[in-house]
Amino acid sequence: MRSHECTIPSICPYRWVFETPHPPSVTQLHDLRDVPRPFVLTPPNDTRTSYAAGDALEFELALIGRGIEYLPYFLSSFEQLGRMGLGRDRVPFRLERVEALRPWRPTGTVIYQDDRVLKRADHLPIVDAEAIQAYVQTLPDSLQLILQTPLRIRERGEVLRTFNLPTLVRAACWRIQALTTFHGNGQWTVDCQRLVDAACAVRVERVQIRWVDLQRTSTRQQQTMPQGGIVGTVLLRNVDHALRTVLALGSLVHVGKSCTFGHGGMRIAAVRS
Repeated sequence: MRSHECTIPSICPYRWVFETPHPPSVTQLHDLRDVPRPFVLTPPNDTRTSYAAGDALEFELALIGRGIEYLPYFLSSFEQLGRMGLGRDRVPFRLERVEALRPWRPTGTVIYQDDRVLKRADHLPIVDAEAIQAYVQTLPDSLQLILQTPLRIRERGEVLRTFNLPTLVRAACWRIQALTTFHGNGQWTVDCQRLVDAACAVRVERVQIRWVDLQRTSTRQQQTMPQGGIVGTVLLRNVDHALRTVLALGSLVHVGKSCTFGHGGMRIAAVRS
């Protein structure tokens, strides 16, 4: 049965996570065709395509808003996926360790180890508006922006192959607003046009950007889809506080096409000179 044919009034975890509906009561973004999912799954930060027996495969999972409530389902899914196997040859694996990280910190709390859940979801570190503002306060107005995974966004219908900060900020605002509307506590009331205008005033230097061609095969749709985007680094100067906040948020939830697969991942670093 297709999701839009489902007649059950309550929403099961699968549908809420992977096929989030647009509730009739939500009037914002009424023309949105595809509601963003409340998670981001980021692959390993390397180029390996094969792993030998005993190798560790590390990846990151970010749960957004009410998505944190479904952490137990994700853990169970990863365990089951391990029994099913990965890749064309269905190679099995074992979920060995899960660590809850605080953003912008390299370590965290172990919540799962060797088939045992060690910590409940209601005791996990949560990044709220206060924590984000505290982090932004530590940042200067000069930043290095690192595009870690392919960023695929459109400008006037065309996929952007060069770096354009206003376009990036507009895409970030759209995603943050949608995530807040459907998975958070209400509408994001920030003036997006003001942020785009502020991005136009930023001085962009040392642009080292390249295009990466990637494709993804969808088993559900039985077709190959383009996933290419830009990666690299740029230096941003005269970035005001509100704009730093949006970039910090974007680094948490990713920006652009295929965010749930880890694309559009970026990191900001302070530049003191």
